Amino acid sequence: MGENTYQLIITNKITSGQNRNTIILKLAVLFKISEQQAEKLLSKPETVVKNNIDKATAEKYRATVQRTGALCKIINTEAKEPSLLEKSQAPSELDNISGKHFCTECGSIKDTADACLHCGFNPRASKTKTKYIIKYASLALALTAFVIGAYLFALPIYNNYSGNSRIANGLELAFDTRNKITAFILETNFWPNQNIDANLDKNISNEIIESIVVSENAVMTVTLRAQPLNADSNKTIIFKPSLLQGKLVWNCTNGSLDNEFRPDVCKSNQQ
Repeated sequence: MGENTYQLIITNKITSGQNRNTIILKLAVLFKISEQQAEKLLSKPETVVKNNIDKATAEKYRATVQRTGALCKIINTEAKEPSLLEKSQAPSELDNISGKHFCTECGSIKDTADACLHCGFNPRASKTKTKYIIKYASLALALTAFVIGAYLFALPIYNNYSGNSRIANGLELAFDTRNKITAFILETNFWPNQNIDANLDKNISNEIIESIVVSENAVMTVTLRAQPLNADSNKTIIFKPSLLQGKLVWNCTNGSLDNEFRPDVCKSNQQ
């Protein structure tokens, strides 16, 4: 019989946990037949729905049918009993399904030669899309060129903003340390002259800050690394505490750090 020696058989068994009525509805939609005809497919122990097909085609049909919840099997017609084909007849609607109705995208049986019942793929629509792609290709290229130009223009601005944001995040360590010193002074009424006096670590640093050093009368000197600032040398910002109307306040406008990198509260009018 050559290569076309297989047939696809639907049995009256269904996948465990599936609703039989739901499966019947799915079979009716899949094969475009009535619900009564679909019910007949499950009324017999075995019903042949496709004859004389090669194994690859049979496997595709089986995978598609079994997604409905119905169980089916593939039989080699050369190995089966001759009477099986004679005793089993499928509805005529199923005999009209040919290989051209397989979806090239998902392998399912298609509603028509054009539209896939399961994934919606339509080769004609795909061709239309291709025409639109060609039609608007020049527009897309122009838009791409514009985006690239805008990106190149905005890149220095973004890099500057990104760098400043990174420095601002790094300076949070300085303000956290300042707050710890404030809490220490208010609790002990002692103004520390070095890190250890305020129960601070000797070495305080991160990727932006090289060191934070407490000196006489709780003055805190923050030294920033040169590399993040794109500077030739390290820069400093100095926090100096004082009492104002009985409250502890800080002045952070001193030091060599440029205003562009300083928080607003620490910007100096002299720069």
